[in-house]
Amino acid sequence: MTTTRAHRTYFYVAVACLAALIAAIGFSRRYILPLAAGTFDAPAIVHLHGIFMFAWILFTILQTVLVVSGRVSTHRSLGMAGIALGTLIVFTATQIAILLLARELKNGGPLPREFAATLLSIALLIAGLFTSAIANVNRPEVHKRLMLLTIFVILTPALARIIQLIDGSMTRLLRNDLAGLASDALILIPIAYDIRTHGKPHPAYLIGAGCIVLVQIGTLLVRVTPAWYAATNWLAGLVGP
Repeated sequence: MTTTRAHRTYFYVAVACLAALIAAIGFSRRYILPLAAGTFDAPAIVHLHGIFMFAWILFTILQTVLVVSGRVSTHRSLGMAGIALGTLIVFTATQIAILLLARELKNGGPLPREFAATLLSIALLIAGLFTSAIANVNRPEVHKRLMLLTIFVILTPALARIIQLIDGSMTRLLRNDLAGLASDALILIPIAYDIRTHGKPHPAYLIGAGCIVLVQIGTLLVRVTPAWYAATNWLAGLVGP
């Protein structure tokens, strides 16, 4: 029984490594390589967000390895660090979205209000899924699946950049919408694994995926409304002149 459990847990290590690969490919051309060459210029908050994002991916790999190696107590003791890191990701992502919105409304940009809605919806999903995962920390089967959904949502910007590598002529808004669909498609991997190992998908995947899709559809509907345009004016005003 112990061997079977350990074998099954390796699935989450593999998914965490896949997430690291997607993040590395997605951000290599537009961030990692230019940063290494000293040609990437951005506000400090962007670099902080990048550090937090990659730290999260590495932290996820570490946490899954700790579980598979039987060091569950260490995994749990590091939980507070994970909570702090997840909070910083949501905070910096939200701040970047608002700063970008304010800059593009002032200087011009392709559909800045709609794009801000997409970015903020990602931050909202990360916050919601991550909070739900923490709330279910004493229910490991639910907790680990919600954490997996959180990772898939976090990968959305990286997936958008991979799509850009494939088709550079695609508009920014469209490739981010497609990246959302690609992130949704990743959920089929653990669902298929659950079906193979347990005969059916865990309810956490079905409920979590349903919430993700509802937020995505809601974003598509809300981001073109006058109410959202008024909200973006207010958000941009927070940045100042």
